[in-house]
Amino acid sequence: MKNILKIILIFSFAIITFNSCDNDKGVNDGKFDANEESGWVQFQSNESQIWLDAYNFDEVFEIPVEVNVPVVKDNLTINYSLVGVSGVDPNTVFSNNGSIVSPAGFSSNFDLFFPSISFDISEALNITETLIFDVVLESTNKSTVQVGISGSEDTRPTTYRVSICPIVLSRSDFVTGDFNLTVTSGSSLFGGDVFADQVVSIQEGNNGANSREFDVVYEPGGPANSITITFSIDTSNGQVNIGDGISTNIACEVGELLLIGGDATNIFSFNPCTVLVTDTTLMLNMLDFQGGSGGCGVGDVPLTVVLTKV
Repeated sequence: MKNILKIILIFSFAIITFNSCDNDKGVNDGKFDANEESGWVQFQSNESQIWLDAYNFDEVFEIPVEVNVPVVKDNLTINYSLVGVSGVDPNTVFSNNGSIVSPAGFSSNFDLFFPSISFDISEALNITETLIFDVVLESTNKSTVQVGISGSEDTRPTTYRVSICPIVLSRSDFVTGDFNLTVTSGSSLFGGDVFADQVVSIQEGNNGANSREFDVVYEPGGPANSITITFSIDTSNGQVNIGDGISTNIACEVGELLLIGGDATNIFSFNPCTVLVTDTTLMLNMLDFQGGSGGCGVGDVPLTVVLTKV
């Protein structure tokens, strides 16, 4: 009897074990068949614009690359090319060798590690027109790691466009030379012109490469009443800052000189990435009788001066 019970128990255990293994296979069927060293590489985004006038050259420009591979047992070499779109050939500007190495043991999947394609932007300092080029992921040194996923360029980009705008605002010849001056805001409160239509010569000012100045007659003070208008260009955003408290040499009350100056909201619309050089027209939004100066009973009268290059 004991032997019969023993045989029954062994037989029952075998059936349970067989069924258990069979069920496990059904649940996990194919789960461990995939190659954990297979995957793809891509960019995180697809575009950047660099404005050389405002760029911090102590920083290295980097384009992160996603390594979507679960396990990277050996160094992964990622090859890329620079393809010109507009301007000079980027391969003659940058000293990049066309490849980066993602070290073994690191992956973007779990470690949030992103190897980067780096550029020394100071190598582009001498460009004179906008440089636009594509950085294109080409291949890897492993057959199991492809570039991107077919049909998903929008969500998994393998091409990254770079636009580099040339130095313009801080050039010593930018907004210099002869300009036609006109006043579009109307006549002076004294009657007649604030500034007569004329040609003025703009030159670099006394406050550095971004400062400018020109002499013009403030007409209410007479034909010999020449004053100097000063302004500067902010290279970080293109804003024109007009000098404040510029004396007109006249007053309505003794001891209270009438002043003109800048309007703090004045913005010079400029983007060196879309134009080669835009210094043909400049608008100066100024304030006559600035701050109620001159004892004339009025203050901050808008004065719009348009300068057009001859």
